[in-house]
Amino acid sequence: MTVRDYYSLTTQGRARRLRELAWNALAAYDLDVVRMQLLSNEWNGVFRLDTRDGRKLVLRVGLPRDKGGYDPEEIRSEMMWTDALHRELGLTVPAPIRNRDGDLLTTASAAGVPEPRHCVVFTWVPGVDLADRLTEAAYAATGELMARLHMHAATWTPPPGFHIVRNDTPYHPKDPQRLLTPPYLDRFTPEQQALLRDATARVEAVQGRLWNNGQPPRVIHHDLHMWNVKLDRGRVHPIDFEDLVWGHPVQDIGLALYYIQDRSDYTNLRRAFQEGYTRHLPWPDDDDIDAFIVRRSLDFLNHFVGSDDPQEQAFFPKFMERSMERMRRLMPVFSAHTERSRK
Repeated sequence: MTVRDYYSLTTQGRARRLRELAWNALAAYDLDVVRMQLLSNEWNGVFRLDTRDGRKLVLRVGLPRDKGGYDPEEIRSEMMWTDALHRELGLTVPAPIRNRDGDLLTTASAAGVPEPRHCVVFTWVPGVDLADRLTEAAYAATGELMARLHMHAATWTPPPGFHIVRNDTPYHPKDPQRLLTPPYLDRFTPEQQALLRDATARVEAVQGRLWNNGQPPRVIHHDLHMWNVKLDRGRVHPIDFEDLVWGHPVQDIGLALYYIQDRSDYTNLRRAFQEGYTRHLPWPDDDDIDAFIVRRSLDFLNHFVGSDDPQEQAFFPKFMERSMERMRRLMPVFSAHTERSRK
């Protein structure tokens, strides 16, 4: 019988093959796992593990590098910072579980999965997604949480072997910059092309100023949106540190606010987030924050326009229209602010 190509399968079909790979990875750990349950396969394959001694853990199967995943050094670096946050601040985070060899990462394979995958196991973080219970009070607590992460990173000395990318490009630093180049640019109308060029130029200007202001970069989460925060009995806990980069606080804030920009209560939520953040740190310039909200749209467009994944290509046209609408809404405000700042 012919085995179907992995990337032609549905999300659930891929997850069934990743499940076997996850079991293969667990052979490297001293864990007596009695149950494995799929949590998500929208990006990485994420499984809940239940052990015989009653613990709940998480196993994450990463994507290959050419599909948006990370190198072993970057994944180990992620684990280094979450371990430090757990030990030094006492935060409830996905703390890493080492394998039998003492490594933070295990590489495993399985039949029907075309590449070896890098896997990590970490502790369970309790709670519901913040997105399901998003209130002004909870978002203020999230702003305060982000400030605490920024304060820790400002003084933290990474251990040897720590390696993550610099977030100093107009699009995500690990993706090729393809959006404004042929043949990808041809997928957009002339009006859309002009909007993309304007948005990219303005983000580049803010990036250039940010990275040349004399302030050293620090480690930032760079994905602390409302689905990467757990809410448990009034307390917020961060998860999914995979997208760690060297960056600046304003980049982290802009990315988080990108995900609430379409809500009717956006203004109140943004104000609440700022109130929580400023309990510990000063608030960056609002114009720069808006630039990094725009930048997140550019990130995604640049990634999806060049993807060879059939599911992502089917999703792209609708996402492109929504992204253009968002940039049209925000760019006039951003542009006016930028012009005033030059005078």
